[in-house]
This record gives sequence, C-alpha cells and structure tokens, in this order.
Amino acid sequence: MTHKLGFPTDLKRINQVQNPEALKDWCRSMKDKLVADTSNYAKGRYRLWLFHEVDFRNGKLTKSYFDNRIWNFSQRIYPGCNIGLLTFGGKLNDGKVSDGRIGLHRDHTYAKPKAILVNLGEAIFSYGEPNPTDYLLKDGNILEFNCKVLHGVKQIKSPERFSLVFWQLNEQKGYNSIL
Repeated sequence: MTHKLGFPTDLKRINQVQNPEALKDWCRSMKDKLVADTSNYAKGRYRLWLFHEVDFRNGKLTKSYFDNRIWNFSQRIYPGCNIGLLTFGGKLNDGKVSDGRIGLHRDHTYAKPKAILVNLGEAIFSYGEPNPTDYLLKDGNILEFNCKVLHGVKQIKSPERFSLVFWQLNEQKGYNSIL
C-alpha cells in the first residue's frame, strides 16, 4: 500500500515536536487517566479530554483534565485553543489494548474548523473528500487540518502511538469556555 508523502493545502505540516520523547513521557504518565472512548467511530480506543469535555448526547461542556505543562504547550502550537483530546494506540498499564483508530468522521459542532494534531508514533491518517487519501504521519509531526472535512486514523504503525488534538470551542454554536 502506498501513502502520499506530500499533504494537500488544507492538511499541512506546520511544525515538528523538538523533543518527542519528553512529550511521550508525559503522555505515558497519563495512561492511567485514559478511559474507553464513547464515540461510535472509535470503538476500542482510549482517550482523555483536555481542558473541557463535551457530552455528545446533550452538548454540555464540563471541565476536564488540566495541567499547566500541557496548557502551555497547547498555547505555543495553537494560541487560543481551549479544548483538546489525548488518544492512544497500544498497550495500557492494566494490560488492556487501546485500538487507537477512529473511522472517517467530521468533528462535532463544539469545535471551530481549525484543528492542530500532534502525532507521536506512526499512523495512517485518512483525509479529504469525497474520497479520502491516506497519509503517513511520522513521529513528532504537528499538522493543521480542517476538522469538518472527512478524516480518520486508519492504522497504527508503531507499538504505541499518542495523538494530541487541539481546537477552539465554537462560541457561535453556544460552546463557551468554562475555565
């Protein structure tokens, strides 16, 4: 299977994590906080909401995991973001396995279209419409993409893969920060 090396204009590599091992260590320290994802698109995946959590059943926002280190990191790569998601593909501390994949979807209205993805490990990311194209995400890639375009994680290619995605809440749709 071949994967595109270049990205389309609305999926762009904007930076690279300078010290991916240090960020992976932080992510590993969060593994005990991960919970099974409730999304129909991500069966078997474990995740942790950052800063805010959205209940997709009723659209309610609640405060979620917050620490200054990840907040400061998020503001460096996406100034003004106020919601994030840590996901994992690999073996959890209790021996369970987090699938790490998510089917093709568009992000919920809680988020504005711009999303920043920090990829730690390797994965195949599908993106685009009407027929998504597969892209190989490398360790440490930081990408910007339109989360309202079909996208998903088709395959995890490394023994463990963490993903950090950051968005801004969509105030025009009634999602206001409670921090």
